[in-house]
Amino acid sequence: MVDESIVKTLGSYDGKRVAPFRAITDQLAIRPDALEVVISIIESDSPHSHVGGTWILKRLLELGLEPDDTLSIRVTQWLEKCSEKDARLHLLQTIDIIEIQKECHKQLYEIARALTKDKNTLVRAWAYNALGVIALQNSTYQTKTLAQFHKALETESPAVKARIRNSEYLAKNRD
Repeated sequence: MVDESIVKTLGSYDGKRVAPFRAITDQLAIRPDALEVVISIIESDSPHSHVGGTWILKRLLELGLEPDDTLSIRVTQWLEKCSEKDARLHLLQTIDIIEIQKECHKQLYEIARALTKDKNTLVRAWAYNALGVIALQNSTYQTKTLAQFHKALETESPAVKARIRNSEYLAKNRD
C-alpha cells in the first residue's frame, strides 16, 4: 500500500512540472525501503502512479539506488502493459542503468522493437537504445540490431539518429 502523503503528492502532478515527483524522490532517497515503495507506487492505481512512479524509479537509480535481481523482470512486464508515453520513456531509460536478466532478453527485445515504431520520438529513440543494450549483452541480437540501426540512421528523425549514434552498441560496432 502506498503512503497517503505519496498518493496526495502524486495527485498534485499537473502533467508538466515534475516537482511532485522530485519531492517524493527526496523523501525516498534516504529510505532503506525506497525500491519497495517505488515498486508499490508503479503497481498502484493512484493518480499519476505510472508516470510518477517510473520517473521516481529512474531518478533514484540515477542517484545510485541498488536495484534487485527482479527489477529487469518488472520493467519488462511494466513496459509490456504500459500505455502512457512518459512512463514508457522512463522505463526505457532505466534499461541503461539496471542489469537485464538473461530471461528477459527475448521479451524485452521484442517490446523495444515494437516501440521503435511508436509515434513519440523520444520513446522511439530510447527503444533503439534498449535494442543496443540487449545486443551488447546477448550476441543473438547483434546482427539484427546493427541492421535495424543502419536502416534507422537513414530514415529516422534527428533525435532518434542522435540517440543511435550515441549508443554504446553502435560505438562498439562501427564499420
